[in-house]
Amino acid sequence: MKKQAFAAMFIIVALLSLQAQEPPQQQKLKLEDVQKALCLVDKAQAAPDKYKAGLEAITAKDTMAMLTFVASDVMEGRETGTQGYQIAAEYAASLMKLFGVKPAGDTPVVMRGRFGMGGPGGGAPAAPPERTYFQDFGLKSVSDSQQSITIEVNNGGAVKTREFKSGLDYSAGMGRMGGGDPGTLTAPVVFIGYGINEPSIKWDELKGLNLKGKIVLMLSEAPGKTDPKSPFQTDKKLKDKYFPAGPQGEMMMMMPPGFGPARFNKTTEIAKLGPAAIAIVQNTGKDSDVFKSLSAVRKVNDERAIVNKPRLRLSVAGDSGGGMGMMGMPNVTTLSLTREMADMLLEGTGKTIDDMKKQIETTGKPASMDIAGAKLTITTTAKVGLVHGTNVIGYIEGSDPKLKNEYVVVGGHYDHLGKWEDYIYNGADDNGSGAVGVLNIAKAIAASPIKPKRTIVFALWTGEEEGLLGSRYYVQNPEFPIDKTVGYLNYDMISRPYDEATLARSVRQYADVPGAADLTKKIRAPWVVTVSATEKSGFTDLQREMNNYVGLDLIIRESPLGVGSGGSDHASFASVKVPFVYYMAAMTSDYHQTSDTADKTSGELLAKISQIGYMTVYAYADKDK
Repeated sequence: MKKQAFAAMFIIVALLSLQAQEPPQQQKLKLEDVQKALCLVDKAQAAPDKYKAGLEAITAKDTMAMLTFVASDVMEGRETGTQGYQIAAEYAASLMKLFGVKPAGDTPVVMRGRFGMGGPGGGAPAAPPERTYFQDFGLKSVSDSQQSITIEVNNGGAVKTREFKSGLDYSAGMGRMGGGDPGTLTAPVVFIGYGINEPSIKWDELKGLNLKGKIVLMLSEAPGKTDPKSPFQTDKKLKDKYFPAGPQGEMMMMMPPGFGPARFNKTTEIAKLGPAAIAIVQNTGKDSDVFKSLSAVRKVNDERAIVNKPRLRLSVAGDSGGGMGMMGMPNVTTLSLTREMADMLLEGTGKTIDDMKKQIETTGKPASMDIAGAKLTITTTAKVGLVHGTNVIGYIEGSDPKLKNEYVVVGGHYDHLGKWEDYIYNGADDNGSGAVGVLNIAKAIAASPIKPKRTIVFALWTGEEEGLLGSRYYVQNPEFPIDKTVGYLNYDMISRPYDEATLARSVRQYADVPGAADLTKKIRAPWVVTVSATEKSGFTDLQREMNNYVGLDLIIRESPLGVGSGGSDHASFASVKVPFVYYMAAMTSDYHQTSDTADKTSGELLAKISQIGYMTVYAYADKDK
């Protein structure tokens, strides 16, 4: 699963964006909603005969044997582009070959030297090379990134410039420049107030403005934060949208990736209008608060590894990003500016950022404008190189002469954080477990005497921790046509059981629903699995059917076609409108720590999740239409 940001500057920008996110609408849940979300089976039935051979091929013993090796120190944490990852890739390819899964990767390029294909001794040409299990591609690496901003203002012919340093005077976030790519960007500045367009209250701060190619300066949140008469306070929907209540950060951490509600993000909406960069100033607060955050010293935790390795950022070489970056964040530079910097940009207007804020809130009218004479330059320096990326891909051909030309993909990411100084992040749960789950399904389908009608593709992705790079590369460069790909199953972190405290937090939303307590008290923490699926795809119905033969306790959430929130590879397939089902077990304190080791995983849980995935994929690939 994708890395959480390590640098303080990214944390600040992430918090800024959270302030503009909309929590789920407070619709009162009913008992039928809870019944729809839960699938509880405490005693499994005997499975139909056509699944038995595959089910018997998946055992907890074999599962743990694979996981123990995948998460061993020999792999050195399987960081993308490293020898440890390549060893893991070769191991997975050898297992696929052993199981009888055909290779679905690249065909090696034959190098023709001066001796020709026959070699220096002449003779018959070599046979054409066979397809491999590896889909290889180039990754661009960026490290040692340094950024600065130069503000230039022309006030009545007097030109003033000043340089500000990232991490000292301001914080930089995601995007092409903010993410660390080297280069220089210079653009004029436009002030858009709060950057809000709400037709319901006839409020439009963007009317008549052209943001394309400009630096956008805006305030976070919305007007009237402390004014109970403000329409952004009196309208409950707007209040929840721009001033979400409650401990947002804590709630987001409790929600498993992919199970949070779709959220409004003001920065994302502005990014769609094509600005060169977005500079955000806190609605309330002081510059001293910003400097306090920037100067905060990270406390040493003796129970966690202490490393100082600089972060290496990877991206698919030649991929423009399509306008969006990691975690749905805009692929546009985002900056968190102090009031001092904003005031300098506004100097030619004779007003400060707080003057503009007061004007908007007292008049109840937008104050948006192009800031004459103001320019902002972002300069980024970094070391750039190329890294070798590898997906591991195999397939089992479908049994139907026509439907075999349609495909169901089973995937999970294979990479983890790697070795940092003397510490190895083994990544047993994240995501050695998901990779083993994919291999389990491959073994089970191969063991089935009668194969499903459609072709099943098995994929282990690289670069997920850096932004879903492997799966994203695949959907843009598929080994099998995406328009013939009818479904995708994703595994990520499927080996750690819930404990009672984590389970209690997960079902807290049902506490006030009449009659729900009788249901939730039946949930068994060690066997809980969260499942996200595309609605109307058939995946949800299959979960309920196949769970009868496995005996898990499922918490199910559906998403519309094309929506795949959360930091895992199902989002890449959702982006090209491929229906998905995504499984995850418990999130623990070992997440992204050196303590994520195989001895803490449950082979029984991992085997059961592999079994329900096997039957789901088999049935989905075997349906007539």
